[in-house]
Amino acid sequence: MHKKNFINIILVLGIFIGISLASVSLVKRVNFNTAGDWVANIEGTKITRDKYLLQLEGLRSDKRSPLTKEDKEFVLERMIEEELLIKRALDMGMLRTNPMARGTVVQQMINQIISDNDMMDISEAELNEFFKKNIGFFTNANRLRIKQIYFPDKEDASISSIQKAKQAFDMLISGSTFDEAAFHGTQTALQIPDTLMTLSKVREYVGPSLMLTAEKLEPGEFTLPKRVSGGYKIIFLVNKENSSPPDLADIKNQVISEFKKRRDDQSLRSYLEDLKSWYDISRNLDT
Repeated sequence: MHKKNFINIILVLGIFIGISLASVSLVKRVNFNTAGDWVANIEGTKITRDKYLLQLEGLRSDKRSPLTKEDKEFVLERMIEEELLIKRALDMGMLRTNPMARGTVVQQMINQIISDNDMMDISEAELNEFFKKNIGFFTNANRLRIKQIYFPDKEDASISSIQKAKQAFDMLISGSTFDEAAFHGTQTALQIPDTLMTLSKVREYVGPSLMLTAEKLEPGEFTLPKRVSGGYKIIFLVNKENSSPPDLADIKNQVISEFKKRRDDQSLRSYLEDLKSWYDISRNLDT
């Protein structure tokens, strides 16, 4: 790896913290000929020899001349500096206070959890079974008959729009009728024609995102409260008219993609449930 790549690493990490690179002097320089499985130790955090040699090989492949002692020391110092920056970021609590840092770590954890799935082949039998069980998901709707409940922001100062939306959603989950749940929404919302409509017409009333969501529902099903401009909405599918189901061969790539997505979702969900059992968690929600 070229020296510039190491410098770029430091520059990126420097966004988070501005410690002096003079901190390197706090770490004892190691002898490259010394046996052991590590090349530097920063307050108990060891840089492994394997990791160092991997970085060194990257620099070697970018150079036309043999590596010098200075090159080897340069690589080690950059790795030490990177560890110092990361350690300082942790000490400063940046994983708790910096949204970008937290987001990066969370995404990397998710990638790690589902990475093994990429090595697993999908058999034709598995794909056929998945396709048959989810034929409705892959069958496009020609026309939809929907209803909506709208919960505008700031309509009632005593209760928020999301609280109202959750109340209505809980009622639907519990078996209440649409009209009973709709009582919690505004009565001034745009009225949707109570008839089957083409997808383009549905889109005119609820927008493209909610139209796509409604298209995947089955009659009698409804969405979670969805954030929209000015409040929240729940979409309820009354009826739908489907086109003819497609052949698996015609949409095989789409089916494979959806199969992998759901498999990854399940892997992540299972891992998260395991984490909840591994760690002590206390909850203190207001009721």
